[in-house]
Amino acid sequence: MSLRKRINANCKKCIYDQLDSGTCAQQIACCINSECDFHEIRPITTSKIPMELLARYRLSPEDLDHRARVLVTPRKISSGEGQNDLLARQRSKLC
Repeated sequence: MSLRKRINANCKKCIYDQLDSGTCAQQIACCINSECDFHEIRPITTSKIPMELLARYRLSPEDLDHRARVLVTPRKISSGEGQNDLLARQRSKLC
């Protein structure tokens, strides 16, 4: 087995939980154990990491290292939330 495959297998064994949210690659990318010898060379996905997933893990983008942070996608606002926010801003201007 190659060194890369051993590192990938180690990270998967350490952090991946099938019953938790996110793919194996997303869970590994969200690893914040900077004391681990493999942290800087752990496999990083090319898939986006939704803010909802970080919220599930009780993390913020700032908790992630630079390699994972660039994969974070902002939370989508539903049309109802956007309208409510617009109404709140309009009301505050009237007061």
